[in-house]
Amino acid sequence: METRTYTLKDISLNICDGVHNTVIDDENGDCLLLSAKNIQCGRIVFDENTDRKINRELCNKLKKRTKLSKNDIAITTVGANVGDLAIVGDGSENYEFQRSVGIIKANTKIADPIFLFYLLGTNSFNYYFHVIATGSAQPCLFLGTLNKIKVQLPPIPTQQKIASILSAYDNLIQNYKKQIEALQTAASELYKEWFVRFRFPGWQTTEFENGIPEGWKVERIGNVGEVIGGGTPSTENEEYWDGDIPWLSPVDLSDNTNVYVSRGSKNITELGLKKSSAKMMPKDTVLLSSRAPVGYVALAKNPICTNQGFKSVVCNTSVIQPIYLYYYFRMNKNYLQSIASGATFPELSGSMMKKIKVLLPPEKVQQQFSERANSFIAKAELLSEQITNLTQQRNLLLPRLMSGKLELK
Repeated sequence: METRTYTLKDISLNICDGVHNTVIDDENGDCLLLSAKNIQCGRIVFDENTDRKINRELCNKLKKRTKLSKNDIAITTVGANVGDLAIVGDGSENYEFQRSVGIIKANTKIADPIFLFYLLGTNSFNYYFHVIATGSAQPCLFLGTLNKIKVQLPPIPTQQKIASILSAYDNLIQNYKKQIEALQTAASELYKEWFVRFRFPGWQTTEFENGIPEGWKVERIGNVGEVIGGGTPSTENEEYWDGDIPWLSPVDLSDNTNVYVSRGSKNITELGLKKSSAKMMPKDTVLLSSRAPVGYVALAKNPICTNQGFKSVVCNTSVIQPIYLYYYFRMNKNYLQSIASGATFPELSGSMMKKIKVLLPPEKVQQQFSERANSFIAKAELLSEQITNLTQQRNLLLPRLMSGKLELK
């Protein structure tokens, strides 16, 4: 395939970053000031609880420099996720970025912005961004460096065809993600209906005693399961790492949207497990992050171990179902965070975890809930696997299309 080499500066109308000056928030503002944390999985993600608000006048003033508009490419330029990308979509008039985000406005006579987004999002470019990022405190991708990055572009019609093919994959992936969200919402609502509103099967004929259904109990976590901490093998010993044992840290759950998790970003060896405080836990262990931050929760899809940032629970399934405890922790995240303590950062200790009280419905009710909830989760897990496959296929397509191994039609 015929291509031509350009620098990003050659093919861009504007490359800049977000606001550098101190900005005063406006809690009544109708615009947002976003940062690198809002760039996730190729999209700009909003969080109404944490996003900074600014007024319209200030937002418009900032736009005079960035000229932010639809189909611009936002790139993380500061921090561990340097090089992460997102396409600016509809509604760009309602937000601006802080300096941790760079903005690339493609010259559409030379570069199709969607094609450029996919090109810069390939593994080779992501690796390159991390290599060229500099900074003593944290990695920084400076604008001068960004301008000089070289890219190979085919003619515009070819770029547009490739972008159309890859976008079709992303549209399907987003559709699956919406289905997963709906299934997870259904499972959460089922929990609320049965165990918060107490509209469980047979509730109409059930007597209540002390505010809970008759026959239900309140028990401490330490009496319904084993609370297990974790540990980290020495990072100075290579023999402890890159083995076959899945090892999890709270960071691994930061962007996890699935109920079940099978592994984190790192594995350890048998020797690493033996020489640390990490402990193997069985499938269906309820994994709860106990610090930095408190409240991430997942179920183990297979035997797994964690670092010291977890206080996990191996349930006594004759008393409590893992999926029930999973949703109990999810619904009570604010409470868990409120009881955490510590001088450096809030933390749930093992003794605190054991004392936490949990409402225990009868075994039959828990079993019924488990069956219903797991039916939703199983469908979501299947869709998640399809997303993984589609993502891998999409990532393989671009280099094959660029090399001519696959013919464009």
